[in-house]
Amino acid sequence: MSGQRNPEKKHSEASLARKELKRRRIAILFIQCAEQLLREEGISGLSTRRLADAAGYSSATLYSYFEDLDELILYASFKYRREYIERVAKELSEDMTALEQYRRIYQIFNACSFRDPKIYMNLYFGKHSSRIQTVIERYYRLFPEELDAPSGLIRTLLRQGSRIECDKITTRRLAEEGVIRPENADRVAEMMVRAQETFIYDLTVHPDRDPEAQNEAFMKLFDYMIAVS
Repeated sequence: MSGQRNPEKKHSEASLARKELKRRRIAILFIQCAEQLLREEGISGLSTRRLADAAGYSSATLYSYFEDLDELILYASFKYRREYIERVAKELSEDMTALEQYRRIYQIFNACSFRDPKIYMNLYFGKHSSRIQTVIERYYRLFPEELDAPSGLIRTLLRQGSRIECDKITTRRLAEEGVIRPENADRVAEMMVRAQETFIYDLTVHPDRDPEAQNEAFMKLFDYMIAVS
């Protein structure tokens, strides 16, 4: 009858749904195990074998879900990114000027990234950083509850992978408010991100340096770049 569904098709759809659910659960498990090992031992303590053993699967299974170890670490690093976003949500307000917001965002980002420079270097400037937007989309399909955000700005930060494109949102507001010249808006965003990349990299090779001193040095450079733009 036309109103009845084909039993074989219904069974096939249910089977596919179960397989997709299983794949989702395994991917989440690998990410959660990687995050735990990152927090306990840092990036240097991670290996494909360690992660596979922690998750209870083979290394071959890991590679059927992630391109390589670096990509899995990228997913696990999103938990660190969440801490940054949560601080931004708490410390930014709608009555702040664009410059006040931009400055505070960098102070928060520096506090987080300078504390864990290897994590943030891999996340935003590492091997897979050029495809971070695709990673973000998959990540929030796996963890949709983390996409909840109280404001449009925070939702934008959550979904935006490129640091430069994210900065452009604010530097264009700076131009609209007359803080910088309009023709410099995109250039300022790129210079800020490239400068910050240098500071983060510097801490990965000189871990003995004081993150707070690095933050202070960066903010002086931040103020200078805004003043001359």
